[in-house]
Amino acid sequence: MLTPRIAALLTLLLASSSLGQRARRPPRPPSPISTIQPKANFDAQQFAGTWLLVAVASPCRHLQEQGHRAEATTLHVAPQGSAMTVSTFRKLDGICWAVRQLYGNTGRPGRFLLQARGARGPVDVVVGDTDYRGFAVLYLERARQLSVKLYVRSLPVGDSFLSVFEQRVQGANLTEDHTLFFPKYGECPSLPEAPW
Repeated sequence: MLTPRIAALLTLLLASSSLGQRARRPPRPPSPISTIQPKANFDAQQFAGTWLLVAVASPCRHLQEQGHRAEATTLHVAPQGSAMTVSTFRKLDGICWAVRQLYGNTGRPGRFLLQARGARGPVDVVVGDTDYRGFAVLYLERARQLSVKLYVRSLPVGDSFLSVFEQRVQGANLTEDHTLFFPKYGECPSLPEAPW
């Protein structure tokens, strides 16, 4: 038989244990990009070269509000071991800019990590689909916000590429209201290829 003192102690222990359990947060759901499968057998050598950004789907408020200011954007991709060096060429306020970034190796082909400055943290990048010659669909996630981008090797954009992009946008729970098509004018001239 329990003494009143031991019974009170057991009651306190059980109560504090159940309070601790209630205070725990439920586990966070997986990030949206963690469910995206990269292109099977992704080959960075075939992916290398020049890509033109033609569309992006994102719930980003800034993109929705400032999308009318979008300028044509060109990417030049070069493999660097298991990583990729990406140079982005675009106009901003009428001036051509070149931004170089390293899409770091994550140990999984087709999946990269871009170390970005700022409070929102790094950007996860997944090459979700590509035929290497005509189009590529990339997923980017920063601060648990997913964007889907369509790149092509040349213009005009083929209907089949647009169809793949639209399917990927729907699969990411985004709509055409989230989609912005980039203009075909005002491109920056191609800058010389950098020796990586």
